Amino acid sequence: MSPGHNPYGIEPAEPTLAHNLLPCPKKKTSEESEGVPNSSPPQPSSAWNLQDDIDNGFHAHSNGVFRYGTVIGFSRLRNNNNETNTDEFIGNLPRALITAHLSRPPPSSPRVYIIHPANCDAFSPQKLLSSLLLSSASRDNTHPLRRDEAISRLDSVQLLPVFDFPAAAQAVSEVSDIISPPPLLPQPRQRHEEHSVLVVVVGLDALAEGVVRASNTARGAAVLTTVLRSLTQLARAHAPWLSVMLVNTNGVGAVGSEMGVNRGQSQSQTQTQIQTQQAAASYGGEDGRLRAAGGEEIHSAFRASDVSLFPSLLMRTMDYGIDTHVLLSKVHGTGAVEVVKDRVGDGVGKWAIWEGKG
Repeated sequence: MSPGHNPYGIEPAEPTLAHNLLPCPKKKTSEESEGVPNSSPPQPSSAWNLQDDIDNGFHAHSNGVFRYGTVIGFSRLRNNNNETNTDEFIGNLPRALITAHLSRPPPSSPRVYIIHPANCDAFSPQKLLSSLLLSSASRDNTHPLRRDEAISRLDSVQLLPVFDFPAAAQAVSEVSDIISPPPLLPQPRQRHEEHSVLVVVVGLDALAEGVVRASNTARGAAVLTTVLRSLTQLARAHAPWLSVMLVNTNGVGAVGSEMGVNRGQSQSQTQTQIQTQQAAASYGGEDGRLRAAGGEEIHSAFRASDVSLFPSLLMRTMDYGIDTHVLLSKVHGTGAVEVVKDRVGDGVGKWAIWEGKG
C-alpha cells in the first residue's frame, strides 16, 4: 500500500441488481421465435410391429415375443370361405422361424425336433430346404448358403411322423429323454447347453379330437393336458436354450364374417395392405398395438365377433398350455399375424402383415 493511500477515502461501489447476476438466457433462433421447431418431430413408436420379432427369431433372455423357455402356439382364424391348403397357411410362419434358427452361423449348433402327423407336409424336407435357401438369400446377400451347406444344416432336424395321439405323446416322451437323459444313463461328453433347441409339435389339437371321437371330451382334454404339462416342464427346465412351438392345424373361433371385409378380386395388393393397416389402426392404441374388446376373453382384433376364439373345452385346454399365442388370419385377402396372448411378456397387441415368406 502506498504511503499516501487512505482506505477510508474509497468511494462506495455502484449498486448491482440481482437479475444481472443470473446467467443470460440463450437467444432464440429466428425459427424458434417464429414458432418453428429446429429439430425433427419424434418418430412414431414401432413397438407394435411384430415383423421385428419375426426377423430377430428366438433369443435367450429376449424382450421379444419369441424367447426361449416358453411354449408358443400358432393358430389360424376360421372364416366362411372354402379353406384349402390350411396346413401350408398355418405352417408357413413357424417354418420361417425354424429356418432362421438353422441359419445361425457357427459355432452355434441348433437342433430341431418336429413331431407331426404323417399326412402333413408343411415341414417336409423339401419345403424346409427351400425355405432355408430362401431365408439365407434374403438375410445374407453376400454369402448365402449353398445347396450342399443347406442340406448339411438339415442334418440337425429330426422328423418324427405320428398317426394318432398316443404316438404323439410317445414321441414327446422320446424327445424329452434325448434332451434330458435320465441320471442313470451315461451323459454325453458334449452338453446340450451348447446347442439351442426347438421342439415343434404339429397338429396336437387335431390328434386330440381323435381321442374325443373315440371316447369323450373329458378324456380328450385330460390326455391333452398331460402332454401340454410335459412340454411346459421341458421348456422351463431348459429355459436358456430351448423353446416349444405348437402348430395347431384346426382353426380357432366360430365361423363368421370378418369385420367389413370386401373380398373383391379387383383390389390391388397395395390397396389390401392399406386396408389391413387401417382396419388394425381402428382397433389400435396410441402405441399402434391392437386392442380387442372382450375383457379377459381372448379375441382377435381382425374379427368383429363377441364369440370367444376358444369356444370348446378342447380349444381352451390347448390355450391354457400356451404361454404366447400367435394368430394368423386373412383380412381383405391379405395375411395378418397378431399376438392375442402373452403371459410371460408384453407382446399382446403386436401385429404385422404376413405374406408367407417361409
